[in-house]
Amino acid sequence: MADSMNTQRRSAQYKGAVDSAEYNMRIEENYKDLLYLYNKSNILDQKLSEAFQRVLKDQAYLVGAVDDLIDRVKALEHEINTLSIYSFSQFDYVNFVGTSFAISTTNLLSLDPYYNIITLPKVTGSSSSKLKFYTSGSSSAQVVPDFFKTNIDVIYAGVDIAGAIINTTPTFNAIIDNPDKVWKRNIITQSTSPFGAQMMFYVKVPSEFTGSTKTNCIKLNPFPVYSVDIFSIEYTTKLNPTLTESDSWIPLNSYGLYNGVSAAVGKVPPGGWTVAGLDTIYNSGPLCFYCSDKEITAIRIKMIQKNYMQEGGNYVYTYGLSDLDIRYDKFLPSGKTIIKFTAPNGSLINNIISVNPVIYNVPLSKMSNAFSHRVIYSDGGGNYTTTNPGASSSVWIEVTLNMLDDKTAPVLCDLRIQYD
Repeated sequence: MADSMNTQRRSAQYKGAVDSAEYNMRIEENYKDLLYLYNKSNILDQKLSEAFQRVLKDQAYLVGAVDDLIDRVKALEHEINTLSIYSFSQFDYVNFVGTSFAISTTNLLSLDPYYNIITLPKVTGSSSSKLKFYTSGSSSAQVVPDFFKTNIDVIYAGVDIAGAIINTTPTFNAIIDNPDKVWKRNIITQSTSPFGAQMMFYVKVPSEFTGSTKTNCIKLNPFPVYSVDIFSIEYTTKLNPTLTESDSWIPLNSYGLYNGVSAAVGKVPPGGWTVAGLDTIYNSGPLCFYCSDKEITAIRIKMIQKNYMQEGGNYVYTYGLSDLDIRYDKFLPSGKTIIKFTAPNGSLINNIISVNPVIYNVPLSKMSNAFSHRVIYSDGGGNYTTTNPGASSSVWIEVTLNMLDDKTAPVLCDLRIQYD
């Protein structure tokens, strides 16, 4: 029904003649308007209820995540004479416009504030999603095509097993670009389990529609945020995958990058290390992984939920996804940005000892090909130089990222500066 009133305005003479047909028409119009408002109210009430449930569950686990971050910040503050990226305001390339250090808009590195990563300059017009499709025209809207295929395996120990009471939203909610839409799977049980709820979630890349299976990026937001463990992310190149165990699955981190390095957990796709489970991302937040170009026909994600809420005498385990995407992002081969680092109050930077990039999708053996930098100082007179003038309150690091030969676009998560 259109968002316009059915009831028409009519002029009537006081104590004039009454036409029963016109009276009946007006009553019918009133009825249609009331019915429309009633249905609209129900739809809005449902949307508010879904959004409120999402906020409640996300907020419950965000409290724990904030406490964890506070502890981590305290630990970092104890590292003497070490600086890192802590705010978007540190990206200070605008300050160098008109100088020899100026960076053109085209060559500026891309900053993703949602996933807190820095990548090569992105060519938006040549980038595309393998799962999200939209109608054309000025009123473009997202559509879920018939060829969107998923599968769920619940063959693991825990509460998410055959015969369990399940309350779920459609799996296609995982790819909907709408904050009040989320794919959630509620497992309602009368007892808890040390194994929690576990499942394997499969998604097919519809190559028959996209025309290409070339992929270099996977994004996902576990739900509820900071409560779900991501055990593994794998892909297959098999034509016409069945979305079952028989599809010859390969870890997304197929080279086992940073195997056993605890600091890399959450930065490398889980499931690729030698010891199974050692790279599990516990209580995961939003995830974004870039890799070399791969011909991916389907992915699968193993999720574990060990947290639960008590509702009406039952235990409810909730897990799912939102903003899931399998993408091919086109990048320029190189790019730059400038980041400002300021010493804590009461101290100065006399000399930069080291500049260490935090990049986990590039092996250490190729880091010098992917990353380079220059230290920029202010001479105190409004000019900038690479010559150290002595003690400074701030320095700038010009970062250059380069694509590897295998088309891996390096992802900069942080920059650690040691100084004296």
